[in-house]
Amino acid sequence: MNPQRINIQYSIDLEELPTEVKRLYEQAVSKLGEATLPELREENLLTSSTIKIIDQVRQNLAQSDIVLNDIQSIVSSYVEYELSLSQPQEPAPERIDENTD
Repeated sequence: MNPQRINIQYSIDLEELPTEVKRLYEQAVSKLGEATLPELREENLLTSSTIKIIDQVRQNLAQSDIVLNDIQSIVSSYVEYELSLSQPQEPAPERIDENTD
């Protein structure tokens, strides 16, 4: 059974963002490191232990993918934020009062 996931949202100081992204990145690297397939001899391939090994590797890969997707979203949002700072802001259009006679 796959664990249920929930999306959360929280804020951190901008200065903490590199540390948080690094923490998530290291988590993904760790899960990817656990996703190694051992060498199996041909006579051991068609066994229940092979099923367990493959299932565990697939779960680790899926967990890594989820964390990498989170990192991608965070970094994309940050890049968009940085780009918005370099874009000149357009002045707000003047409001026209239609009740003037």
